[in-house]
Amino acid sequence: MTDRASSEPRMTGITSFADDDGPDYIAPPSREVREQAKAGGAALGFVSDKALPSVPEPAPKKRSRAPSQYPDHYNLRLRAGDRERFDDYAYRHRLPKGEVFRIMLDLIEKQEASTAVGSASE
Repeated sequence: MTDRASSEPRMTGITSFADDDGPDYIAPPSREVREQAKAGGAALGFVSDKALPSVPEPAPKKRSRAPSQYPDHYNLRLRAGDRERFDDYAYRHRLPKGEVFRIMLDLIEKQEASTAVGSASE
């Protein structure tokens, strides 16, 4: 046990200088003193790896949104086999799927027109 009674609460993380008669708490230097020390160290070649918080950069301007090349989206429910056939056709002919879809529509309209002409002549 010690003869000394602790009147002040201990501060966590503070080094104790028990042989010293002064207070155990050492105040951190002011911002101006720290900035001068950093500038002096930088002049000697001791530069911090951390980036200094300089003047904040202005927020980047949002780009205007470019109009979509494909403004319409269409969802189809396909059977697994049909989907594979469609994908294989597009891959074999190295065509975008939208182009293959357009070709399919053109063929359907052509077939529809030929059946309408055939049924009108009967």
